[in-house]
Amino acid sequence: MSDRFAICVDGGGTKTDAWLVRFDARGTAHVLGRGRGASSNPRAVGLEIALHNLGAAIDAAWADAKLGSFTVDVALLALSGAGHQSMRDKIALWADRRQLATTVRFEHDVEPVLAEGTPAGWGAALIVGTGSAAIGVSPGGQRLVVGGWGYHYGDEGSAYWIGRRALEAVARAADGRAQPTAITAAVLERLQVSEPRAMLGALEQTGNVRGAIASLADCVERSAGEGDAVALHIVHDAADELAAMVGTLVEQLQLGRSFPLALAGGVICGSERLRVRLMGRLSALSLKPDPVTTVAQPVAGCVKLAWRALPAPP
Repeated sequence: MSDRFAICVDGGGTKTDAWLVRFDARGTAHVLGRGRGASSNPRAVGLEIALHNLGAAIDAAWADAKLGSFTVDVALLALSGAGHQSMRDKIALWADRRQLATTVRFEHDVEPVLAEGTPAGWGAALIVGTGSAAIGVSPGGQRLVVGGWGYHYGDEGSAYWIGRRALEAVARAADGRAQPTAITAAVLERLQVSEPRAMLGALEQTGNVRGAIASLADCVERSAGEGDAVALHIVHDAADELAAMVGTLVEQLQLGRSFPLALAGGVICGSERLRVRLMGRLSALSLKPDPVTTVAQPVAGCVKLAWRALPAPP
């Protein structure tokens, strides 16, 4: 069997990673090029911008490989905000017009985390970035997603959820309805405004209100590190929500008290405080995940999924 090629993409609400991969005759993956772009989540930035950013990341991978682009065997696209078939059809049409790949395969954006972070092929994966979701696979192959409902009425514990809680805390403190918090100074500095009433205008001027709100999550993390009670309360609430996701997943899939758990996303990977609280809440639910793996590059999981998705050779 000759070499085969794949484009592997992990696209989220903040960034998009694309790898160009060659599989040799033994199935060993060789990463030829890596590219990065902005958000390819069509629900966050709109389909036109999402496709532009997706294309930019893929083009960057080709450029990094120092190769002229050609139609690869498979494109594995794990994109947040592209779960509905109607949206996938539009993206597939774009891919077809670009002659991207012979086969285009879509996956839930948590699937690569599960593939990369659960060595036994079963367990739970929790992704906490701009949004949040948990996905699990039982030893028998049953799959389940918990969360991932989007920022309008879900994404608990995510960067957006934490950022929105930060804005609420600042607004309530400004009114005198809640206690003062160090989050106020951190948020005003980030948005480059002098008083809380100017926050909305500053957010709207970014052109991506959801992303701008999500970027405030690290203001909460920083304030929590300074011992601010309000910030600590938000972090604890986030961990509680995430633990509830994982607990529900484990119960419904009957994974037992001990199970592999993979973690990914800037929020959960970037906050030891949040991870410690999460593990504590899981322990309170009598759950002892083992091993717990932090997946720094979910796109590596896309490579494994791409190998499985390759069409049979002629």
